Amino acid sequence: MTETNWQLVADGLGHLFAGPTAEQLALSDALVIPMAANTPTPVAGALLRAQLAKPLRLREHPGIDEPEYDYLASVAAETGLHIPVQEEIGSRDVLNAWLEVAWARRTVHHLERLRPEVGDIAVTVKRRKPDEDRYGQISSISLSGRLNFRGGLGRRAWPHTVKHLAKPGDADHDDLLAKAREEATAEDRHPERVTHRELALLDRWKVPRRPSLVDCRALHEAMDNATEERPMQVVLENHPALLANVIAGHHGIWVRPQVRLGDRYVSDFLIASRTSAGLRWHLVELESPTERLTNPGNQRESPTLRHAIDQIQDWREWLKVNLLPARATLPGITVDARGLIIMGREDVTDSAREIRDRHSANDRIEIQTYDWLLRAGLSADSTLPGLLDTETGDLDRDW
Repeated sequence: MTETNWQLVADGLGHLFAGPTAEQLALSDALVIPMAANTPTPVAGALLRAQLAKPLRLREHPGIDEPEYDYLASVAAETGLHIPVQEEIGSRDVLNAWLEVAWARRTVHHLERLRPEVGDIAVTVKRRKPDEDRYGQISSISLSGRLNFRGGLGRRAWPHTVKHLAKPGDADHDDLLAKAREEATAEDRHPERVTHRELALLDRWKVPRRPSLVDCRALHEAMDNATEERPMQVVLENHPALLANVIAGHHGIWVRPQVRLGDRYVSDFLIASRTSAGLRWHLVELESPTERLTNPGNQRESPTLRHAIDQIQDWREWLKVNLLPARATLPGITVDARGLIIMGREDVTDSAREIRDRHSANDRIEIQTYDWLLRAGLSADSTLPGLLDTETGDLDRDW
């Protein structure tokens, strides 16, 4: 379990060294076992177990050696905790109880020093690289006092290892936040391996079926009547199976319309598909069905197509800077998410095959027409590989 309030965590840990519980004192009185009023709770429990070990045939713990005691003494000294001498501690069970108390006192001390809150950036020393700093944005605090960082993957640190804490509004907070996000992204070697909890964030956008005749008729009608992009956005929002159908996703496909990326961008659609390789995202940009892919005179990219390509590249640039917060709602998304542009109608004077091939190979952006989308919907009953297969050359571009 985790908390977001450091004081609640510190208070919980403080009970460990507040003295024996009422139950422990009652048991010690009943057994006529002396118990000092300031004996920490874990130590009181260990002392009672030691007294009851033989009559209850409990496992007896071995004695301790000098290095073990020295480590306990070093942790206790950090907060001025008085501990018995080695001979008085006796067993490893009692020593472990004292260590639990010493660690808790040290953790509380540093929680009070830092007063950490969600959103703060903690600067710690890198494991096995003491000359390098490690950065993490606090997402929660474990009940043990450990600070958990955004990005998961076990990214966390004990309060006593934090050498600097930057709070929102501090002069260095934004710079350290960028470093924390970079570090979390770099450490995530397999972002496509999402958890069931992350997938649950997408439940409302899951597409459970292939396109129906109704879906295809609605698309066809919009294609014939629309003179701008908006009607195409509306028909695909109402019939998301048309978009889901062209992406390979044997373990689920999700279609999210109008996804806001920061304050500047809104994608027409984002499609997530899950296969045995994990979760993959596609960035979808729509243009009007009346627009051409090429200029009539020179067959080069039309201004509209160029704008659509730039849009996808802008989204990718935004993801580079904001990848970690983006994954909070778009689990597993990457900066090189594949792009899909849908615009125009099929026209022998506007095939743009070389342009399509170049952007598919160099930029991982597929450029297709609404006729292509309709044809895919009408073929939904057949085996449809999906766009991912175009990367391996298994799918003819002009089917």
